[in-house]
Amino acid sequence: MAAPTSHPESVRAVDGCLARAKETRERALACRGYVGERVRRDLREARDVVRADLTQPTGRIHRLEVLARLAAEERALDDHNRRTHEQARADVYETLQRLRRCATSDELVNRAPGALREACGFTRVMISRAQGTRWFPARIDVVDGVDADADAFQRFAAGTEIPLAHMLLETEMVRRRKPVIVEDAARDPRTYKPLIRVTQCTSYVAAPIMPSRRVIGFLHADRLGQTVPVAPEDRDGLSLFAAHFGVLLARVVLAERIERQGSELRTELHGAVARLEALSDARIELGDHTPAVRPSAAGPAALPAPRRDALLTPREREVFQLVASGATNRAVASELVLSQETVKNHVSSILRKLGATSRAQAVVRYLELAADEPRRPNR
Repeated sequence: MAAPTSHPESVRAVDGCLARAKETRERALACRGYVGERVRRDLREARDVVRADLTQPTGRIHRLEVLARLAAEERALDDHNRRTHEQARADVYETLQRLRRCATSDELVNRAPGALREACGFTRVMISRAQGTRWFPARIDVVDGVDADADAFQRFAAGTEIPLAHMLLETEMVRRRKPVIVEDAARDPRTYKPLIRVTQCTSYVAAPIMPSRRVIGFLHADRLGQTVPVAPEDRDGLSLFAAHFGVLLARVVLAERIERQGSELRTELHGAVARLEALSDARIELGDHTPAVRPSAAGPAALPAPRRDALLTPREREVFQLVASGATNRAVASELVLSQETVKNHVSSILRKLGATSRAQAVVRYLELAADEPRRPNR
């Protein structure tokens, strides 16, 4: 902003700057958005101009009053951004508490975009899946009436695989595991232009979803249809949600896996119990025994089935006891001071020796072998 050559021009320039700042603040308040750095920069430049005019012999008191008005507007902008950010954080935590009630991971993933949109005041939120060297836009939640061609995204997302290419923002999020903000989506060389054209996005924020150290997806959000662009505070709110959402998703997925494993184990055990009860209830008659295998001239005698303890090595039995208790490979490795790869090899060997295809089936097979073994005489 060039220094004015006269007092009236300076007043008009400052009045215009103040009016624009107030109007932007009111628009941001209406949509739960933030006043961006550009408006604040204009206020600082106006303040510098007025301060330069203080050297003029006339109008000093009026210029001091103008400086006070500029300072008051800057404080108002700061207060607005601070209050909006604090409210967004509170809404994010409240939203996450509601999402904890989701019974399945599918329900959680489907509800997350809408929940985030409402918590932070966005008009659109997209959730994507990252796998290997590709990422896949999955679902988008949009405020009614904002996007007239919202179906175009669904057509685009169906079967679309976007490569995690060099210099792509999503690739950067995978590598650095940090949120990003894009102020000019059409001109930024790091954005995926086919998606930008479909969504007609001008600016957006994005954050990685990380249940652990590995990125499994992304959340993107923008303010399409609003009169204020996204701001750094939007990026921070989105990042907060994404971090807690990743942990929540991991908890739900783990619960689902435990339930499936438990269901498989109950099914296998039920079958084993039924077979054992059938053996116990079978009629016993004199002479009704399976004849012992005798040697014949045709060949050597058939060897009896090995005892269950003879099937497994001492180390495999240690691993199997922990696996049967529900321990993961990582937990077994920590308990026995082994590498996870070694534990994995032991588990594979155990399954092969017991003729099982799952851990639950291995436990049942082990119990069946115990039932088939003759009782040792008491001494």
